[in-house]
Amino acid sequence: MLMNSNEYLATIEQVKQEIKAAQYKAAVHVNTELIMLYHSIGCVINAHKSWGNKFIENLAQDIKLEFPQSTGYSVRNLKYMAKFAATYPDAEFVQQVVAQIPWGHNVVLLDKVADAEERNWYYEQADRRQ
Repeated sequence: MLMNSNEYLATIEQVKQEIKAAQYKAAVHVNTELIMLYHSIGCVINAHKSWGNKFIENLAQDIKLEFPQSTGYSVRNLKYMAKFAATYPDAEFVQQVVAQIPWGHNVVLLDKVADAEERNWYYEQADRRQ
């Protein structure tokens, strides 16, 4: 068989498309898990609001000590997690809709779009693009 035959080239193209599709699915799955983790951490923070702002600072420090190579657990980001969990209390909605876009995009929507219906419109638009 010639390596430049149409059949070979079509087969290679099919394999490349399968690899790209699997990579995309893996990235979406990882993103979903991360968003759900952030939601869960936000719920924990919100459940202990009465402990004050030092709780978030201490939590950030303790996470850094336990997971020194991990990023994303700064005081600022932990506060976003709390805001995120308060804004979206329904974990199922988060998993099905909100977790389909990256964390940074969620933070931008939380900061810039106060109206819940308008934020949901953005989530719907992101979902249609997939």
